[in-house]
Amino acid sequence: MYCVLLIVAAIIGMTYGQEHFPPVAYGEACVTQGFHAGHQAVDIGSFGAKRVNLFTIWDGTVIGVCNGAGDFDQSRCGTCGNYVEIQHNTVKVLYCHMTANSITVSVGQRVARAQKIGTMGTSGQSTGVHLHAQVREINGGQLRDIRTRLGLNGWRNC
Repeated sequence: MYCVLLIVAAIIGMTYGQEHFPPVAYGEACVTQGFHAGHQAVDIGSFGAKRVNLFTIWDGTVIGVCNGAGDFDQSRCGTCGNYVEIQHNTVKVLYCHMTANSITVSVGQRVARAQKIGTMGTSGQSTGVHLHAQVREINGGQLRDIRTRLGLNGWRNC
């Protein structure tokens, strides 16, 4: 366990003087769909479709939560399914398709870097277990690729 923590610590991204923590461990997942004009987020799927833990990338405040949607259910939380949205220093990060009732944070709560917020799932408009990670600039609202904007690029492509 100690060695795993050292490896994770060694590959944490750093941008704008902030250390970032991957929302999904690099060794547990790969990129199933990248950021492009038709998909302005990054999809990260776990190996073997496991419902792995999801973590905050750095300190922030929870600004949105929807919980209680079942697998593939869009009726409760929309296409994003169960989600958590966190406002960080200069960006907002939206974590979509989480497993129902796995969310461990609430709106208004302060969160710490690397804090568990729930587990990966397949709620909402989803084709399987994965994290849809969307990064939005606070100033201007532009959507950005989590891998380049936050230096979190340790996942290989599936």
